[in-house]
Amino acid sequence: MRYVRVAALILLFFFAMLFFVQNHELLSTTVRLQLEIFGAEFTSREIPYYLIVLVGFLAGGFISLIYLLGEKIRMSREIKRSRTKIKELEEEVNSLRNLPLEEDTLGMGGSSTESQEGQESR
Repeated sequence: MRYVRVAALILLFFFAMLFFVQNHELLSTTVRLQLEIFGAEFTSREIPYYLIVLVGFLAGGFISLIYLLGEKIRMSREIKRSRTKIKELEEEVNSLRNLPLEEDTLGMGGSSTESQEGQESR
């Protein structure tokens, strides 16, 4: 599995470099970002387009990382809860296995309560 990850990262890096080399002119152009909200206007300085793409990529990676870490924490709690439940159930099964078996005297002409009553009256 480790080799598959390394190969995937190498391919990702290769295609990213290929993308930047083939689109160098377009990505080198500068862009001025502008935001108008509630009558206020905000304008950025000129930013190269490749920087916007890079920041968007990094922001997406960071958001994905936070989501996956939260999911991993949730799953580890679930595993811990399940292991505790399994341990409790195994202990219950072991305690039931250790109980002595009661003899059933139905095949001997009566129920077990009748035979116990008969023994007590003697």
